[in-house]
Amino acid sequence: MQALINSNFLARDYTTIVFAGGGNRCWWQAGMIELLSQHACWRANRLIGVSAGAGIATAFATGRISDALSAASERFNATPRNIEWRDFFRGKRPFVLPRIYPDWIGSFLQQQDFANLKQKSFNVDVVITRPIPFVPLTLSTFIALALYSTEKFWLKNFHARLPHHLGFRAEYLDLTASKDLNTARDLLLASAAAVPITPIYRVNNRPALDGGFYDNIPLPLDRAEDAQTLILLTRHRADLPSIFEYQKRVYLQPTAPVAATNMDCTSGENVIKTYEQGKSEAQRLLP
Repeated sequence: MQALINSNFLARDYTTIVFAGGGNRCWWQAGMIELLSQHACWRANRLIGVSAGAGIATAFATGRISDALSAASERFNATPRNIEWRDFFRGKRPFVLPRIYPDWIGSFLQQQDFANLKQKSFNVDVVITRPIPFVPLTLSTFIALALYSTEKFWLKNFHARLPHHLGFRAEYLDLTASKDLNTARDLLLASAAAVPITPIYRVNNRPALDGGFYDNIPLPLDRAEDAQTLILLTRHRADLPSIFEYQKRVYLQPTAPVAATNMDCTSGENVIKTYEQGKSEAQRLLP
């Protein structure tokens, strides 16, 4: 991996923008692209997002990041806890996130937004994970969680490898090709289906797991070595430069850990701080 200085970073044309997953950490991406997209280096004709990163990519594509930010911060400030244990003892799913996320998607993807999105000159690809074929779905989900934890927190692989070898597959679906608004919303929900916190969704009549279970930093084969691909990370890694090149692709990460944590639904303040950090780092990056 090779560090890039700002001038070299801005001298390229980026046509493919990849939004890694990371829950609320993805608000750093939102702040970053608000300014970066105004620079001449931004030539995006394809946005690729996984999990919450797909939501940020869509909010940007519909021009409603500010609405999405307001909706998230206001709802989080009104949410006292992440788990409602009373619901658990009633036999219901106790996590608050699955109740908030569909409403948040609605803050930036209404019928007119979807119609406008279909008129855009670029694609918004949403990534989902298909479970292991011929394996019970519950077992496949358990394996996916175990592999995700192993890759990210033990092996610390940059791009996941183990899920592919065990039969999981990533699927890239163009949001603008969805037949209607509800299908598009369901696709975004499926990409962020972090079981057991959220339920499992179905896409095209087949089970779909969180896109980050295959790889939290999605990378389609046709962009495996492409100097015009920019990948926006969400987790700060002190062992890596803030801007670096890897297999010709360019990666951009927060210069310090962000305030928000991925699944916390109780702090609108941390969401705002994370967004502002992305915006501040974009200001320092640009001339």
